[in-house]
Amino acid sequence: MTRKLNDVDRNAVDLMFNRITATAGNGNGGDGFVAVAGGISQERLQSVEQILKTLEQMPASEPPADLTVRTLQFIARRTGTSQTVPTGAAATAFIDPTQPMA
Repeated sequence: MTRKLNDVDRNAVDLMFNRITATAGNGNGGDGFVAVAGGISQERLQSVEQILKTLEQMPASEPPADLTVRTLQFIARRTGTSQTVPTGAAATAFIDPTQPMA
């Protein structure tokens, strides 16, 4: 069963994510103020918060080991470049170990 969000639910989700972002800080000197477009019931906010807490408890899956290579191959195909993308051990040349993986 697929359930779609209505406008009020979407506003509640947006508000929760705005609160998370505001309290986490964005490094731009934000004051943590969150504006609310319309009235959102406390019940809806609690439902969204419960769902987000449940999702937070789910284990994070690791990306596939060949994700970088497949992404570069996809880009090469889409841009029509004739650049060949190495596979296997040579693929590590695309990854800069000094840069954070985010």
